Amino acid sequence: MVSDVTVFDLGWLSRAIIVRVELDVMANVRLMTKANIDAYKKRIAYRMIGGVATIRPFDVTIPVDGHWYVAVDTEGLTVSRFRAEVTIVA
Repeated sequence: MVSDVTVFDLGWLSRAIIVRVELDVMANVRLMTKANIDAYKKRIAYRMIGGVATIRPFDVTIPVDGHWYVAVDTEGLTVSRFRAEVTIVA
């Protein structure tokens, strides 16, 4: 199980919607489906969109219609605590 992670359940979103993640520090932002978020939590192979958010805000575009999640963590980074806010832009 991944520790120090915050998961946001975004619900059903249409393709091309922009998800904005506001962070107070550099962190990993991972946009995933339900199957992939479950795999991520179990530490097995998963697919995601996103990466290390070095700019703020960090925007991610929904690639296809579906139920989406955003996971924010600091795995591999020197920071351990963070604050994150996720909003749907358009």
